[in-house]
Amino acid sequence: MKTILNITLFVYAIVVATYAYGRSVTVPVISVQPIEIAEAQLVKRSHCPVIASGYDDGKGGTRVGQVIGGILGSMIGNSDSDRRIGTAVGVMIGGDIGKRWNSNRPGVRYTEHCNTGYSNQVQRMVHGYKVTYKYHGRLNTVLMDYNPGSFITLTTSTSIR
Repeated sequence: MKTILNITLFVYAIVVATYAYGRSVTVPVISVQPIEIAEAQLVKRSHCPVIASGYDDGKGGTRVGQVIGGILGSMIGNSDSDRRIGTAVGVMIGGDIGKRWNSNRPGVRYTEHCNTGYSNQVQRMVHGYKVTYKYHGRLNTVLMDYNPGSFITLTTSTSIR
């Protein structure tokens, strides 16, 4: 019985002696320096100047109506004089009907002409952070993928030997 107790205590002592345990410690950050790398990137840019493309006197509807009325009026009648009178009447009636489609704002027409271009631009990209922290009175540095802020959490492990 005594031997079994001694063996059990011996095994327990070995397990405790080799057992490592860890704990989390929050420590202050002294400095954070971004690690920047210059990268060339293709950047798309659009340029859209407004250009005067013509003049609109506001009477386009009248003109279209006159042409259509003139064509239809010229088909009326058997003689040349009847057709001329039909053309004149068709121009007047077609112009009057075409007024409904006139522009309300006569003046210069502007059109936007867009051009798309590409250019290489060098941009500075952050690829990580060099973080300096203080632990047990010593300054240590670690590289991180993100900016940790004012504190970082360390996981420490201790072994009993």
